[in-house]
Amino acid sequence: MYNICEDSLLASPLILDLTIITELMTRIKYCAGDMKEYEHFNPVLSILSFMLKAPLVPSGTPVVNALSKQRMAMENLFRSCVGLAPQNEMLLEHKAPVRN
Repeated sequence: MYNICEDSLLASPLILDLTIITELMTRIKYCAGDMKEYEHFNPVLSILSFMLKAPLVPSGTPVVNALSKQRMAMENLFRSCVGLAPQNEMLLEHKAPVRN
């Protein structure tokens, strides 16, 4: 890979992160609902929108431009890959009143 970095030296780590996450996402297969076989994610890889100004998503998919939501989506996807439950930080179990 060759990078001139004329715009900013901070672009180099971003380019490396994009490359690494893209390569990782090509290895992940999923099976949901009534699917018969495992499939790869859409080649657009909207999960990378966390690191890009204008996320490119498949046709008909809602575009999420909120940085925190994009990051949480990426983190929860990786958590599910290792068998962990998603994190939402709402802690509703501690905020709801206890009823007997």
